Amino acid sequence: MRVIKNVCKNDAALPIISAMTRVTIKDVARIAGVSPSAVSRVFTDGASASEATREKVLTVARDLGYRPSLLARGLVGTRTNLVTLVMGRMHDPFDALFLDELAEALAARGTRLMLASAGRDAAGDSGLLQALDYKSDAVIVAAGTMSPEHADLCVRAGLPVILSGRVLDAPGVDSVLADNVGGGRQAAELLVRTGCRRLAYLGRGGATFSDRERLKGFAGAASRAGIEVATTAVADRDHGTVFQAATDLFAGPAPPDGLFASTDSMAIAAIEAARAVGLSVPDDLSIVGFNNVPAAAWRSNQLTTVDYPIAGVVSGILDLLDSRLADPDRAREVRRIPTGLVVRATTREKHPHRRGCP
Repeated sequence: MRVIKNVCKNDAALPIISAMTRVTIKDVARIAGVSPSAVSRVFTDGASASEATREKVLTVARDLGYRPSLLARGLVGTRTNLVTLVMGRMHDPFDALFLDELAEALAARGTRLMLASAGRDAAGDSGLLQALDYKSDAVIVAAGTMSPEHADLCVRAGLPVILSGRVLDAPGVDSVLADNVGGGRQAAELLVRTGCRRLAYLGRGGATFSDRERLKGFAGAASRAGIEVATTAVADRDHGTVFQAATDLFAGPAPPDGLFASTDSMAIAAIEAARAVGLSVPDDLSIVGFNNVPAAAWRSNQLTTVDYPIAGVVSGILDLLDSRLADPDRAREVRRIPTGLVVRATTREKHPHRRGCP
């Protein structure tokens, strides 16, 4: 048990508060001899409280280890300084990097980040409802699905919704995502330019918005060069599943000589699979990824990839958030982040006498 001495001169009682008990605003008010509203004013910026009351309340709060509930304060105000992020399981390094960058950027603005799960057992819409329940200032959806009905519910409730990596044709719902089509096109043009003629795409089989767009850009550019793209789809993004799918592709009767993978993680698994079946990268097979995560530059990988700058993604999200809060009724905006090739050792100029070239 922990005894806190009452600082009120007209009350000699010594209240006893257990060290295991959560200290509330009522505890502070009782011991300081003031009303709970007076305690609230002390901890509210700009609210009026006498110097004597402020000193008394702060002394008791310090002794009790009391901290005001930001959530409770937000429930009675217009802003909670809380943003909900809906994310799934972080299979890909890009997801973790995005989370870190976003959390740091929000913290620098005095805003806290709350995570809502959109994993296998939780629908993306449940994260939207969580954001509404906790009166978040906004919700950022980076995983899971989102129905137009729930999007409309959020918009009508005044909750800004920003999608990361996808687009939903719904009023008031903004989006930030890569120029996926352009990135896919750049990958195809590089492979064709360096002599590859049997092109393949390794992705999720259209399971995600970005996957569909990247394939569209890649296949479109290949078609313009007179090349049909072979596609290999993986049901899951774990390394073992992607490695096996790539191994089966490369061990087939007509292996590709140029591969574009939907993510760097898939591309790195493909590099390992190529080596396992005896293909030389890039002599026999050129490989291009997408995202430019740190592992792409590792000496063991040296992966050519399409750069999708995380800082640009987060900056775009925060810019749209500020714009939406300032003007809730403005038209929805889709912001595309430019991408660019980072050429490393998994692609290079090919010559006609090398295997896999015309």
